[in-house]
Amino acid sequence: PGPFIFPRRWRERSRRAHEGRGGAMVHGDVQLDVIKTAGSWAEGLNTYQSQKLQPLHAGPTPAPHYVTRYEKSREEAICNPITQRFRDKQVEKGLSDWESAGVTKTLNRAWDKQLLREQHFDIVTQQPKKGHIHEVPYKQRLKPPSLITANHVPYNIISTLGEDQHHWAPPGKRPPRVPTPPRKEAQVTKVNKPREFDILTNMYRDHHGARSQWEAEQARCSVVDKYWETHDFDPLTCSYYDGEKEDFYQKRLKEMLLTQGTNAINKLPPTLAASESLMYDICTGVVKDPVRLRKVVDEERQTIVNRAAKIGAEDVMRVRGDAKRAKEQDMSVARISHQRYTDTVGRGFHIINNQTFDLHGEPPLPRTKPKAGLWEVREKLAAG
Repeated sequence: PGPFIFPRRWRERSRRAHEGRGGAMVHGDVQLDVIKTAGSWAEGLNTYQSQKLQPLHAGPTPAPHYVTRYEKSREEAICNPITQRFRDKQVEKGLSDWESAGVTKTLNRAWDKQLLREQHFDIVTQQPKKGHIHEVPYKQRLKPPSLITANHVPYNIISTLGEDQHHWAPPGKRPPRVPTPPRKEAQVTKVNKPREFDILTNMYRDHHGARSQWEAEQARCSVVDKYWETHDFDPLTCSYYDGEKEDFYQKRLKEMLLTQGTNAINKLPPTLAASESLMYDICTGVVKDPVRLRKVVDEERQTIVNRAAKIGAEDVMRVRGDAKRAKEQDMSVARISHQRYTDTVGRGFHIINNQTFDLHGEPPLPRTKPKAGLWEVREKLAAG
């Protein structure tokens, strides 16, 4: 087979993708059809080489701009982080003027909205609000008697002041001050119960001497316990602080010195330490260590006794296992009737492939139990 040729529509699409404005195939600044459009082959090669060697920039190549640490530090220092102000005074002044104008404009707009939606006077002091275009001097008027007792309390519900201080009537015509009732004694509870210890006199209210003595005794016991927790052995005198503990140690040390040689056996390897050659002489029979030898003999005797006690249990378990195994075997062979195998063999051929048993052999023996004959039944009854 010849070389693979792209279909016509693919070649047309590729040509259109590389065509320039003038109809020539252009790839960047290099004209691909420069050899075809040139007058000669040499002129086309020279033109193509000059296009490939044309520099990216007209004239000298500009040097790259390197960002220095100084420029970045000037950008960081444009604002003082402590005073929160720009270092350039003109920028700071322009920003301050803009903020002042904005704050003033915002406050004026909010004030106008408040006056538009609320009363033109203060409901607590009854004084007119200043600064709005609809300001009207407020004149106090006596309220109707039906509104005096509207709240049913002897004080003003807004200012929480009594009627002798805050009332709609002039000072001379206001009701008198309501006398304060005598203060009741507070009920003693767990919260307001008087403390047993007075922090001003630094003494107990009751039984100060006995309590102080008891606290001192508790503090002394605590100090003694902490002392004995950290003071057990004195490294200077090489003895215990507690005399009884030191006496016990000295007594134990004397006992260990008497049996110092026997303790060396425990440092030997386990196989060598438990060998019989260290207990008695295997040639002469002279006992070297009667204590360890007696211990080994007693352990062997106890092992024999324990083993003898287990022999009877093992025999019982063996008999039970044999009976269980025989029962499971009888159940497995008695699961299928032996008569089925007898009928199959008595037919003389295989019912699927029609092969005779005389030529191809009988089927394998089954796991069945044949029915006992008359003689077997007699032998079983005779055996009891």
